[in-house]
Amino acid sequence: MKLQKLLSIALAVVMALSLVACSNDGSSSQQNSSTVQNSAQQDSLVESSLWDNATYTEDTEIGEGKKSVALTVTMEEKSIVVTIKTDADNLGDALRETGFATGEESEYGLYVKVVNGVSADYETDGAYWALLQNGEATTFGVDGAVIEEGSRYEMAYTPAR
Repeated sequence: MKLQKLLSIALAVVMALSLVACSNDGSSSQQNSSTVQNSAQQDSLVESSLWDNATYTEDTEIGEGKKSVALTVTMEEKSIVVTIKTDADNLGDALRETGFATGEESEYGLYVKVVNGVSADYETDGAYWALLQNGEATTFGVDGAVIEEGSRYEMAYTPAR
């Protein structure tokens, strides 16, 4: 009988110690809260996109004129086509007259820094706007991009890093 009492007391002590060891002191809750906050911050970073600052996020037509040039704008994993109507002879002049792209004038022509409201300044962002034709980098800038029937160009946001 004494042995049974002793075993019962020992079992009760073991159970009590188990409960204490498994109790929540709040640190687990704080860790879970911190993990949820970090996850939310990471999600907001992932969700942040260059397209958030874009003027146009879908295919569109801008400008007025007898000629047209299809300009594909590519950033991240998305592209849109902006059809520019113009009377200009080159893409640079069409971009200037519509305000769709801006930048700095240089001895080589317009150095494009903003397209569709999105900045790519190599000196501050480490990125630039690349001019492509048929998927290939051009050997000329926007002022050398002639607008002819069926002209198609692409401005691609290009991180240098």
